[in-house]
Amino acid sequence: MKAMVLAAGLGTRLRPATDRVPKPLFPVLGVPAIEWALAGLRQAGVTAAIVNLHHLPGAVRQRLGDGRRLGMALTFSEEADILGTGGGLSAVRGFFAGEDAFFLHNGDVFTDWDLGPVRDRHDGSGAGATLVLADPPDMPQARLVEVGPGGDVVGIRGRPLSGDGPRYVFSGVSVLTPDLLDLLPREGASCLVERGLIPMMATGRRVAAALPGGLFCDIGTAERYLALQWEVFPRAAALFALRGLTPPREIAPGVLATGSPFVAAGARLEGPVFLCDGARVEAGAVVGPRVVLGSGAVAAAGSVVRDAVVFEGVAVGGIATGIHTG
Repeated sequence: MKAMVLAAGLGTRLRPATDRVPKPLFPVLGVPAIEWALAGLRQAGVTAAIVNLHHLPGAVRQRLGDGRRLGMALTFSEEADILGTGGGLSAVRGFFAGEDAFFLHNGDVFTDWDLGPVRDRHDGSGAGATLVLADPPDMPQARLVEVGPGGDVVGIRGRPLSGDGPRYVFSGVSVLTPDLLDLLPREGASCLVERGLIPMMATGRRVAAALPGGLFCDIGTAERYLALQWEVFPRAAALFALRGLTPPREIAPGVLATGSPFVAAGARLEGPVFLCDGARVEAGAVVGPRVVLGSGAVAAAGSVVRDAVVFEGVAVGGIATGIHTG
């Protein structure tokens, strides 16, 4: 099975951090969001994926490479102008030639979902598309997808139908068929919902809904991104194992680590703290609570670091909070 991962966005709500690092590379406990997504797709049977790029494309290419490290073949579609969710997909329609169905996955969402049952549900439904829906309590304004009594989507933003059925958030994860590609313009920017999904429903073709429950986070704001680290921290070992990654180990109460970080004598760690391979906590530094130090990141001697995510290779000193991309 194949997939497309959308990674072209500018991440404007996370500026200035996204001026240096594209949002799909924002790490969750040290692992970029897009790698978490690709790991979930791999477990659902995806063997090849295409990633669209626009903002800081070289950073994504360098990180992901050809995909062998991640267990699948990766290719890229670089957009000179952002083509949107529909235009980006339409531009790579040839990649899906011969496929009965394929995944589309936003590169900046984090979930703990098993997508295998979603694939199986779609395969047995006869639907033209299956949307994976979520019910996050902090996104009431995004409850735009209405589900009917039979479990199918009946409207998005009130179209083509609007009733009194329950409404959910579209997660940005879906299983699509080539029928949807036939509805999208072949060139230029377009929206998957406006030019694909709503017209598909208007013609009477079914769009199914999948509601896996569990954890879902759209990494859209700094507050949401930072909170996500500590929502998943208590389940870190299980989540890493679930996605086929080496789980972190507890090196002190409330302190998890991957690989070989260094903590100098006289440094103080106040959990929860997550240290990635090669991270350094120098003498006299106070790190925590609620800190992730990425691979090779440094908390300088005498620094006080709390409520922070320090990205790979970045050094912080003094009093440091928030997102540090370099």
